[in-house]
Amino acid sequence: MKIKAILFIVLIGILLTTPIHAFAQSALSDDFSDLLPEMQITDNRAVFSFADLGLAEKSLFSPFGVSRILFSVPPNWKLTSGGTVTINFEAVLNGANFNSLSDGGSVGANFLVRFNEVVVGTVPVNATGSYSVQLSIPDEALVSKREDGRHILSIVFDAQLSCTYNLNAVITLKSSSSFDLLYESTSPELSLSRLPAPFYLENSLVPDSTLVVLPDSPAPEELQAAMNVIAGLGSMISNDYNVRLASAGEVTDSDLSVNHLIFVGLPEKLSILSGIKFTHPIENGGFVGVPAASADDGILQMALSPWNPTKAVLLVSGNSTDALLKAAQAASSSGIFVYEDPTIAYVSNVQSLPDALPFVENFSLEDLGYSTKTSGLLTGTGSTSTTFSFYVTRDQVFTTEGFVDLAYYHSGLLDYGSSSFSLYLNDQVFFTNVFKEESEKLTNLQIPIPPGILRYGENKLEVRASMLELPSCDSTVISDPWFTISDQTRINLPIAQSRNPSQSILRDLKFFPELYTTTSDLGDVAFVVSSDPSTWKTAGLLAYTLGSTVQPAMSNLKVYYGDNIPDEVRADRSMIVVGKASDLPFVSELNDQLPAPFDLATNTASERQLQISYRIPEGQNVGYLELLPSPFNAERTILLVSGNSDVGVGISGTVLTLSDLQDRLAGIFAVTNGEFIATGNASSVFSIVGEGVPGAEQVITTPIPAQSQAASVPIPVWLVPFMIISLLLVTTIVVYIAFSFIKKERLRRVHEKIVSEEAEKIE
Repeated sequence: MKIKAILFIVLIGILLTTPIHAFAQSALSDDFSDLLPEMQITDNRAVFSFADLGLAEKSLFSPFGVSRILFSVPPNWKLTSGGTVTINFEAVLNGANFNSLSDGGSVGANFLVRFNEVVVGTVPVNATGSYSVQLSIPDEALVSKREDGRHILSIVFDAQLSCTYNLNAVITLKSSSSFDLLYESTSPELSLSRLPAPFYLENSLVPDSTLVVLPDSPAPEELQAAMNVIAGLGSMISNDYNVRLASAGEVTDSDLSVNHLIFVGLPEKLSILSGIKFTHPIENGGFVGVPAASADDGILQMALSPWNPTKAVLLVSGNSTDALLKAAQAASSSGIFVYEDPTIAYVSNVQSLPDALPFVENFSLEDLGYSTKTSGLLTGTGSTSTTFSFYVTRDQVFTTEGFVDLAYYHSGLLDYGSSSFSLYLNDQVFFTNVFKEESEKLTNLQIPIPPGILRYGENKLEVRASMLELPSCDSTVISDPWFTISDQTRINLPIAQSRNPSQSILRDLKFFPELYTTTSDLGDVAFVVSSDPSTWKTAGLLAYTLGSTVQPAMSNLKVYYGDNIPDEVRADRSMIVVGKASDLPFVSELNDQLPAPFDLATNTASERQLQISYRIPEGQNVGYLELLPSPFNAERTILLVSGNSDVGVGISGTVLTLSDLQDRLAGIFAVTNGEFIATGNASSVFSIVGEGVPGAEQVITTPIPAQSQAASVPIPVWLVPFMIISLLLVTTIVVYIAFSFIKKERLRRVHEKIVSEEAEKIE
């Protein structure tokens, strides 16, 4: 019976994990998604639902509940009179005293609606049912009062009669609730201090896009400047965003009119700049009106686009390549300092992360200049986030004994079954804990820091809290949740006892981009590209991904063409090599060391060392990803992003930047056509190309001799002892089973003999 029960449980588990179950859930989700309204935007009107803002239904419970919604409108919109908000909701009211209260026409439950902190209306809730109410937005509420420019809708549910009477009230705000806003088009506000606005606005209703424009034949320094600007956008935005790179000769009239524009390069190489009304316009290939003291400075300028006055233009430039590089690094940082004119900034110098940092083993938040932080107080949001920055030396990065001694306390009105906080280091969670009644008073908690998530340079410790409050009828206390982190919180980071990072690096394509995030400013990464502009675009996508992952305070990427890579870069930096193998002399140098060497005549990974190879169909665009330790420095990594065509190179870059494709990567070699991905270790004797390229023709090659295979794979020193121990264990088990069987059989025979003798006596 026990065996049958176990088999039944296993069968149920298999059924629950089959695709049929997942398909049913997906189908149900699709049915609901079809019911959601679509956003409608015309020249002066925008109609959109809460669902369009990514919001689901939310329930508010008596006696008190709060919901807040944040969103941004495009930077060239100015809201005008006549807007409305429609609240669709369901109400459920019950309790022993409900009937007696409702006889008077009201049970005292209502919710208050505010837009940008201005009261829009009060809605009574007196009976169970489904309701829809439309409220007009007053003119004084049309301007955001937040520094980030986002608009906020607040809904405050008040049913405090339930504190006195036996009354329960719940309202559920429906995602079909909507805004109907009127607006007029204006020019966006221009200020370098507000970057990445107006190029990107958080929670924007309408997705925007930016085109980064380079000269037609950029110098390596101009490419480097562009990559740092793009990585900076990734750092500031940290979300998916439509940013791409193009050379000036590729840009069409449509590109100029529909995109925000960022021009990167020396003014004499960008004739297209002459028609833009900068503070210092470009004439005859040079700046007009730049102060003499700023002749060697990097120059950042913003202006309205002459091709579309609702779009912005940013120029990252200077009178020399050195000045250009300074301007690009400044543009990659947030919070650019401006004076009277917010559209211009001169960059006299930048300080990159030094090669060595002072060592401090134990320090407090107070030592770092932080005061005690109380977050969530009076916000009513229930979710808080507080970030602290500190620096780590190279000898501390690999420590296994680091810890955070967190000192904290919090509100006593939390729901301890649902409230918790988590610690993140460099955006990776490493600890979660629930709030308890005991931790209302000052509490110290020592939390180990896992190896592998520290970076050389700046590190960011973030404390995120999710706080749900217990319903309270005491109107004399502050009921909003709060969480305090004491400035006596300490971080301890001893020097690593042993440091041999080359042995601890696990190189696998699934670890991109983490393999390239060991330094906080990306100062150990270099891009190697060909002269083909398509490779710059792919490198730009990867630079944005690196920036959004590492979030450097200032990006310090290097960029080189494939025929001129300095020795110090080879020795000190990991590299991302982008382009067809035949266009990159650097790949020719590494070809014999690649997991799958290239046939340089056809730009295909030949896999000539494998038993089975595949001939790719003519016209099939294929991308290749290959990963290997740098032959110049075992601590560094080289990633090759290549293909059998320019389209194939782009496919490889796309696979690395789209999460649904990236999740399917593994190993050190991958082949893809953008839809199918085959991954594996190229030391295998079986090709993987056939799995990733439909229609590939199998070609049988000479099998690898068994002797050469055996010689290439030495017997591990642990194998013989392991086999001996295993043999002894198996022998012991067999002997034990045999002995048990003999003993059981002997007992059975004795039992039968006794029974037989007793039977004879009875007869």
